[in-house]
Amino acid sequence: MKYEIGMKVSFGRPNGEKTEGIITKINPKSLKVRTLESRGRAGRSVQGTVWKVPRDERYTKVIQ
Repeated sequence: MKYEIGMKVSFGRPNGEKTEGIITKINPKSLKVRTLESRGRAGRSVQGTVWKVPRDERYTKVIQ
């Protein structure tokens, strides 16, 4: 899959919680994604937090 900075994606473990975010940086094996919503039980990770996400279609899906 070809990823671009600014793309809206959904990320998370295959059987776990999914979170929407925007790609801010692209590395050879991973992506940096800024969240658009809080993540985790009781919202422990607030909106706008940057996560390192594997460049793998099992963990990251592009949202139209």
